[in-house]
Formats: sequence, C-alpha cells, structure tokens
Amino acid sequence: MIGDAPVTRIGFVRMSVAAVLVTLPVIAIVSSLLAWWPTLPAELPAQWSGDEVVSRLPTFFFAGTAVVISGAAAAFAWHAALSPRSYERHRRVFLISGSVAAITAAVWLISATVVRNPDQEIGAAGLLAIAALFYGLVPFALAPTNLPAEEAEEPDELEVKPSETLAWSRTQVVPIFAWATVICVLAAIIFGYLPLILAGVEASNLSVAIVTSLLAVMFYAGARIRVTVDLRGLRALSATVGIRLVSVRLAQATSARATNLEPLRWGGWGYRVGPRGKALVLRGGPAIVVTLRGGAEVAVTTPDAEQAVSVLRALQRRNAA
Repeated sequence: MIGDAPVTRIGFVRMSVAAVLVTLPVIAIVSSLLAWWPTLPAELPAQWSGDEVVSRLPTFFFAGTAVVISGAAAAFAWHAALSPRSYERHRRVFLISGSVAAITAAVWLISATVVRNPDQEIGAAGLLAIAALFYGLVPFALAPTNLPAEEAEEPDELEVKPSETLAWSRTQVVPIFAWATVICVLAAIIFGYLPLILAGVEASNLSVAIVTSLLAVMFYAGARIRVTVDLRGLRALSATVGIRLVSVRLAQATSARATNLEPLRWGGWGYRVGPRGKALVLRGGPAIVVTLRGGAEVAVTTPDAEQAVSVLRALQRRNAA
C-alpha cells in the first residue's frame, strides 16, 4: 500500500537529513545563547514600531521560550524521520515544523543581534524573518515521496471514432503554493500595510510589503491549476489568473506516458527547465510526460495522469489515421 510504503535506505537518509535541517534553528539558538549570554542585557526587545522598541521581555524567558518552541519542532521532525509509515504525512510535518523552528530562531537572532549592535536597523533584519517563513520548504522538498519515481501502471487504450469528441480535464489545488500565498499576504500586512495604516510611513517596511505582495501574486497564480487534454493537445492553465503555463500541440508529441514524478528529479516545485526538458511540478506523484520531436520532454503533475495519457494517445492515433 502507498500509505505503508517500505522505507528504503535512500529514503531513510533523506528523511534524516530533512530532520537535521529542522534541527539547525534550535542549534543556532543554543549556540548564540551560549556565546552571547554574558553580553546580553536583562531584557530583550520583543516588539518594534519602525526602528523603535515598544515592548521588552526578560532575556531568560525569551531565550527559554525560543529553545522550547524550536526544540519541540525538531522533536516532531525526528519522530517523523524515525517512524516513516507515510512519507506524505511526514513531509507535511517537515514543512510546518521547519518553518516554525526557523521563524522562532529568526525572532531570537534579530532581537539579540539588534540589542548587541545598536546601529543595526530592524527593517533590514526583518528580511530574515520573511525568509524564515519559507524555510520549511527545504526539508519538505528533500524528504522522499511515497511513490517510487518512474513507475506507473500502463494506461488503458481508448478508441475514438472520427465523428466522436474526446477530452479530459482536471482542476487541482496546489497546497504548497496556496500555503505560500497565505504566508506572503500575512507578511505584507504585518510588516508593511498594517503599520502604514496605524502609524504612518516611518513605521512601515514598504520594501518588504512590495516584495511579499509580488510573491503572493506569483504563488497565487500557481495555487489552482487546470490541466486539459483535447484536440489542441496538452495544456496547463492557471485557474486563478488565466495564464497559460504549458502548451503542447498533438503534432509536437511523439509519445506520452504516465509516471510517478519526484520533484527533486526535476529540480523542485514550480515551472522547471532543465536538460531533460520542461516540467510543471505541483506535487510529487502521478504525472503526464510527453516526449517531443527532438527528444525533449514536457511533464505536468496531475491526479489521474493515466486517464489523461489514454485520451492523448487516442487523439494521436485518430490524427495519424
């Protein structure tokens, strides 16, 4: 069963490395705490309005809380790595715990660094917090999927009469991009727009707000994708903004197959271009892979990839006849 896929040696190593990545933030917190403790004041800044500190917390409480939160996130990650009954479920653990641990470490490091270096501007340090929001994507991407790559059932053969119309379509929500969209919107509001409304331009980090707003639009475009196979060929469109992401005409394709695609084999998530060809990687698992004239490949991950390939092959045979 997929949910109880056996743990291979490579899979175990990748799960362990993913857990190590989630552990790095707590190591950074503890290491900096031991190195900086003699120079830290009794209280650390906990909240800013622009570059002005508006609230403080006792250093011991601040550090202890950071260690506990990041340590708990690391513990969840190691539990997932050492008992991988379901890779997909544990990959989500890495995604969430990695970001929680990184955000906690970023808050601690920003506060401790600013108090030790009064000339440090909080606005620039805030970019570290933005990057930490996406840190969980790294162990999430590294952890293996349930399905072994390049293994899938051969799709059924369909026959289409000249007078018949045949098409296939599937719309899918992409959790990783939907999650990233929400994070970017929240970051833009918290760091930029809300301070701008409440306290004016000086309290707002507009550069962060603009960057995260642009990222939110990009992620939103990939949060819902519609994949179709019809007489026009294989197409993938953003169902949120209507942008065409992949288009392969029937005449361009020499063959098509269904496979179980692992994102790291194509360079990660999103629209990928590499030596093998092009790919729209939305998640690990079933995918359509079309081979073009000249040998390049175009891959699109989508549920029911076998059905899509059956339709594509049937349309190719009818055109050839």
